[in-house]
Amino acid sequence: MLGAIIPDLDDVVAAEHENLPTPAKPILPLYMRPALLAGVAIAERAGPEMLRMLRRHMMGDNKVRFTDAAESMIARSRSLRVTPQMQLI
Repeated sequence: MLGAIIPDLDDVVAAEHENLPTPAKPILPLYMRPALLAGVAIAERAGPEMLRMLRRHMMGDNKVRFTDAAESMIARSRSLRVTPQMQLI
């Protein structure tokens, strides 16, 4: 899914002969962590529109799980639009 945000990422991973993390080995190599953080920052900044775009890149059971999680985050973001005064201090 990160390849949808950073288009050349798949090529970089393939060139490095690196496998992406799996549930059995969930550790991302150090040199790839900045790309992951950049992707997270891009998605966070773009907001709900990015989640909807990413949903189109999902397939099968992953799409169902992603849609459920994304819709929950989108609904939560709607209710948090008003910043409480204590957060501004």
